[in-house]
Amino acid sequence: MGKQDTQKQQAGDGVTVELRRGKSKPFWLGHPWIFSGAIHAVHGDPGPTGAPCKVVDERGNVVGTGFYNPLGKIAVRLLQHRRTTDLEFEPEGFGRVLDRRLRAAWARRKALALPRPDTDVYRAVNAEGDLLPGLVVDMLGDLASVQLNSRQMYDERTLVTRLVAEVTGARQVMLSVTETASKLEGVPITGEMGIGELPSGLEVTENGIRYALDLDAAQKTGFYADQRENRARFAAVSKGSRLLDLYCYVGGFGLNAAKAGAASVTQVDSSKPATTQAQANAALNGLSGLEVVNTDAVTYLKEAVARGDKWDRIVCDPPKLANGRAHVEEALKKYARINTLAMSALEPGGLLLTCSCSRHISPDEFLRMLTESGHRLRRSIQVFETWSQPGDHPTLSVAPEGRYLKAYLVGVE
Repeated sequence: MGKQDTQKQQAGDGVTVELRRGKSKPFWLGHPWIFSGAIHAVHGDPGPTGAPCKVVDERGNVVGTGFYNPLGKIAVRLLQHRRTTDLEFEPEGFGRVLDRRLRAAWARRKALALPRPDTDVYRAVNAEGDLLPGLVVDMLGDLASVQLNSRQMYDERTLVTRLVAEVTGARQVMLSVTETASKLEGVPITGEMGIGELPSGLEVTENGIRYALDLDAAQKTGFYADQRENRARFAAVSKGSRLLDLYCYVGGFGLNAAKAGAASVTQVDSSKPATTQAQANAALNGLSGLEVVNTDAVTYLKEAVARGDKWDRIVCDPPKLANGRAHVEEALKKYARINTLAMSALEPGGLLLTCSCSRHISPDEFLRMLTESGHRLRRSIQVFETWSQPGDHPTLSVAPEGRYLKAYLVGVE
């Protein structure tokens, strides 16, 4: 047992979050999130929207520092962890921590060969995975697209903007708070330029494929860089095939497959701006044989199955369907409906790449859903490969919640 911590709460120390008995171990190990159920008491006045805090265990030992948000689903996002009572703990200011960790994240991207001649769209900061809770930075060429997913990052957005530009060399910095983040953190929905003006036309390159992006109509940070390696992998097994790309957004999977030699590509998305961009991106890359359909994917599949249409390769990459554990059961039903239809439209011997970006859906739950979907068709599901997010989307070993992306390359027999 470590020695008793002498750093007790003192009058005027600000906000102190005291943990319940027996709840501190994950945070000594480095877990970044503290939910309200682990909190015994909050000492001091955090104000209506929260404040920086220190966190102590039931004995008064300082566990670390972070930000307490009384409005957040995550009560405390820990920024610094003490690790052991055998060491003195001197908390650093937010600005110093932000600067050091931004530079460390940038150095890791350089080590991953990002950016590179064929790819200038990637994730520079992946929130907790880069020890910066609530901060996401995607590089879109010379533009940094920043998501402020926590109250602290939102409150410090002026400093965040300056340091992101300084570290990355971005010429423009775009700031956003999504509707989901707003609900989770009690932060206003935001979409604004921190530095520079929003480009009227922005072109980026991924895997040697060019994409013209309309950021006024963009989803999330503007581009789903987490599927970069999976797009290339699926393209490698799609040469000569007839491919159906469901939830295509601006064309990622379909364009990669067409470039790799797919015989035909049909892309489907319910977003008109997305399908407009997908068509434009096919032309931008001089790719032919692509059909782009602006409609709901489930509706399209139902009509295709009724006609008896089939494809050799199908990719199914829907948006996040579960925003919390309360939505898991409903989300699994939606996944089952989509995947059962997709399996029905798959040629014998074909391959289906089916994905989930919902972190609340576990791999076991998703595989069970696939098994049951196959059973409805009296078929067995073969899993050939399991893919996830690339190295520029790191996670913490102590917080598996961060590994949200699941992609299964399967066959139906």
